Amino acid sequence: MKLKLSLLFLALLCYTSFSNATEVTLKSSTQYLWYEDILTQDTEKDIAEYLKLNVSKIDKEGKLNIYGYGRVSKQLSSGEDVEGKLYYLYLDYKGLFNDRLDLRLGRQFVYLSAVSGVIDGANVELKKLGPVGITVFGGRNVQFDSKKEVTGSGDYLFGSAIYLNLPKNSRVELSYGVKYDDNDIARETIGFDFSTSPVKGVSLYGNTKYDVISEATSELLFGVKLQPLDRLTLKGEYYESYPTFDATSVYSVFAVDKYKEKLIEAEYRLSDNYLITAGYGREDFDEGKNANLYEAGLSAKPIKNLALNIKYEKRTGYAGSLSGLRLNGEYKIAKASIAAGLDYDDFRREESRASTAKKYWLGVNYDVRKNISVAARVEDNENYNYNHSYQGMVALNVNF
Repeated sequence: MKLKLSLLFLALLCYTSFSNATEVTLKSSTQYLWYEDILTQDTEKDIAEYLKLNVSKIDKEGKLNIYGYGRVSKQLSSGEDVEGKLYYLYLDYKGLFNDRLDLRLGRQFVYLSAVSGVIDGANVELKKLGPVGITVFGGRNVQFDSKKEVTGSGDYLFGSAIYLNLPKNSRVELSYGVKYDDNDIARETIGFDFSTSPVKGVSLYGNTKYDVISEATSELLFGVKLQPLDRLTLKGEYYESYPTFDATSVYSVFAVDKYKEKLIEAEYRLSDNYLITAGYGREDFDEGKNANLYEAGLSAKPIKNLALNIKYEKRTGYAGSLSGLRLNGEYKIAKASIAAGLDYDDFRREESRASTAKKYWLGVNYDVRKNISVAARVEDNENYNYNHSYQGMVALNVNF
């Protein structure tokens, strides 16, 4: 019923927009998918329809817009009903009251350092109050499983923040969020976020999240980004996480460990066509357990219309070792593009199994006309669960 009402609302918006001679774009992707069920190891087949709607220039100033995106699907190999997800559908009105207020109404994604999610509700931002701004949002907390919405009647999400814009591209934000599950408080969080560029080529950023119910700092991040040379970028981060759960969840009584990570990354552009990357990460768990992660990569365009990417990862230490290779590329020929990739992982789990995992995939996209394209992708997985697991999709994409 929720899906039918949402689709009716979407159709009404389209009719209203056309009747007012506004600009409307509608993107459709009709897909046929097949994959192997990990439990039954049977091949499942689905048909899905994705729709994306943009309605702009509804008013003369262009401040009022409508955005929507949703999906309906049917599993052909079962007797299940048609399932649907409405990812977002909202009215966006920017620059009210002399550009001091932005308003969004409807289903939308909301984000603050304290809380994030999808709501059916309102998001209001008061801005240009000197250097100060205020954000407030609230509504029904929308939740999905793999194919449909599973929101309960008493699920809500509220958040608020006050931020301060400062010189040197600096900004600080203090936020608060609370989530309800079946009308009971499930999570209450305070967040703090900052970013600044004190001098050219130097950027500092960080955020932290404090869980009020657990009385613990659940996340902490501090990072610095440097550009000592035009072609060289360096990044360093410290991250700390202490898992917390909703107070209404059974997992809230489980003991958990704190996780820490120190990361250094470098990116150097040899030329317009070649980029190399390297990184090192140190993972620390409680009781002296730790691991090391090494990464190296190359992005290249050796000839016209050909792009290649290769990345190597190696992990050693706590819980086992892992080495992996990622290789993918894309080549464009007139109206077509061909992409392919290979993933290879070799892992050793402590007191468990030693194995490899491989994935091979191939994709093709062809522009039939300016507004019509067809795409296909096939994939084979070989791992602990499957000798061969084939999956893929064929899609017809149309822009109206």
